[in-house]
Parts: sequence; C-alpha cells; structure tokens
Amino acid sequence: MQDGRAPVAPSATPSAAPAPATSARTADPAAPHPALACETIDALLALLGRFPDAKTRAPLLFDGAIDARVWVLIDRPDYEPGHRETIDKMMTAIGLDWSRAALVSRLPWPTPGDGEPTASLLGRFTPVLERLFALAPPTHVLALGQLAADMAGPNARLASSRGRWFDWGDAKLLPSLHPRTMRGSKDLRLQAFEHLKMFKAALP
Repeated sequence: MQDGRAPVAPSATPSAAPAPATSARTADPAAPHPALACETIDALLALLGRFPDAKTRAPLLFDGAIDARVWVLIDRPDYEPGHRETIDKMMTAIGLDWSRAALVSRLPWPTPGDGEPTASLLGRFTPVLERLFALAPPTHVLALGQLAADMAGPNARLASSRGRWFDWGDAKLLPSLHPRTMRGSKDLRLQAFEHLKMFKAALP
C-alpha cells in the first residue's frame, strides 16, 4: 500500500511511468492486448510484474477488497502521500474501509513528473483495468477525477457531470473530485462530501 502501509493487495510507491516492455506486450500492435488472455486476477498481476518498473516498485492495480464489488477509482498513483490519506478519510466519512471496498487505478505507476497521463500510456494499461472489471465486476464505482470518470464515457468526465450517475457496463459510476483537484478549496470539499453521501446512499 502507498505511504508505507502493509499492502492488502499490490500497491504503488512513487516512481516514473514504466518503460515499454516487449515481454509484457505483444510485438504486433494489431494483436489483442495480453490482458485479454488473463483468466484470473493473479494472471493480471503477473502481467504487470513483467514490466521493468515492477522489479523495484510494486504496481497498484487495486488495494483492498476487490471482491466487495465497491470501487474507488483513480487515474494513477501519485507522489503526494496526503492524497491517499484524504481518500482514506473520505471512506471513513461514509463508514467504509478497504475491507469493504477497493482502491483501483487506471495506471499502475505514477506518471513522469506527476503530469497528466498521455493517451498512449492510458491505451497501454486501460485493457488491464477493463479485464479486472470483467473478472471482478463492481456494482458501484466512485470515480475520483476526470480520467477515472472517463471509463463511463467522455460525458462522465465533464466537470458538470460530477454528482450524476452513469452506467459503466453493469456498474453504476459516480464522478467526483480527486484530492489533488480540491487543493484546500472549501467549496470543492463540500461538493465532494455531497457526492460521498450520494454514493453511500446507493450502496446495498
């Protein structure tokens, strides 16, 4: 887990984005992504383990109880430990913890300089997330940030879409704010809290 916590599932520490690894991807760009052939979550984790960065830094695909079917989705791990602490506090505020939900990331490693992920980087790893979705389908997803919300379609990533429910496959996805977006804004924190209350109310 980030910030030195004992991991429940594979986790991330600050690092650069992984270099392309031909051993983890097919050489033919037209060939199916190797994640599609993974029949288990362990196989997905093994696939990420074939990237060079995994030799020194554990990737974050998910952390927590992936079988609980409740996801908090982020775009990427980042260098600011306070962001993870804020997400933990957000969960506590609605009576959840990582034994009853999973923190899931579109990208398994931070981006260089903590910059916005490129389309090519997202394209490399989104099939891994989609395969995780198929193997351990959630019922409810709280998407923190625009690139997380984008999994439910481009309309879901709009700022005006925060606090509105969208379909992502058979799951219900609620776009909200990532801690890096709030940046101490009281108004944005209040918005995020309203989203949290909506999310809690929708859970079985």
